[in-house]
Amino acid sequence: MATARMTALLDELALHRTAVLDESFARRCALALGVDGLAVTLVVEDLQGEPVWLSGPRAAALEDLQFTLGEGPGPDAVRTGRLVLDGDLERVPGGRWPGFLPAAQKLGLRAVFAVPLQIGAILVGSLTCHRDAPGPLADDSLTDVLVLADALTLTLLDSAPGAPAGEGTGPPPEAGGWLAQDAALYRAEVHQATGMIAVRLAVSPAVALARLRAYAYAAERPILEVAADVVARRLLFTQDGALQDGDGTEQAR
Repeated sequence: MATARMTALLDELALHRTAVLDESFARRCALALGVDGLAVTLVVEDLQGEPVWLSGPRAAALEDLQFTLGEGPGPDAVRTGRLVLDGDLERVPGGRWPGFLPAAQKLGLRAVFAVPLQIGAILVGSLTCHRDAPGPLADDSLTDVLVLADALTLTLLDSAPGAPAGEGTGPPPEAGGWLAQDAALYRAEVHQATGMIAVRLAVSPAVALARLRAYAYAAERPILEVAADVVARRLLFTQDGALQDGDGTEQAR
């Protein structure tokens, strides 16, 4: 059974639907769960994530990190459909998330918890929580996380364009359609940059995204920042690497 605090938040969600999913509400949910921040990322294409609900800059940085590396609690939860509950990142074997673990430490994170947003075979995305101090989720907090995840799954499915209220059946590709109504996808420039690289190099979007990710990781830069350079043509990907501002000194792997 959810705690009284979480029940009150769920009542707000039921009343206002996706309109309530702003940063302030995210921070209140994080406080109720006993974590320092949270994020919801939707699966929009080929299991790629699109963050639609963030508690603040650090949650955004965590999601960008997972997107850039393609590893971490959120991707694991989406891929396996299972809970990922790591109360102490220092105890996680290095081979599990070789890129994510040292980068998460730089962000000051010590614990991460991810839950797939899923009903049966319908996968919507993931809810990822983070905390600066190590330690497992308390039993009541874990219950609240699971209840919140279920409520978010139903809310996001019901908010898809053309989806009748209360129906949770059918394919999920449009589950994030409500976000696109304001034409402001969080990673719009990443998608645009991926397309530009794919066309220029005559490769698939998946390969283009891998090139973009690899460059961002090697350069230790946020993938959104790198994508913006590609879109603005400050960074040009070639078959042999990538040219930064046309000087040819920075090479992408």
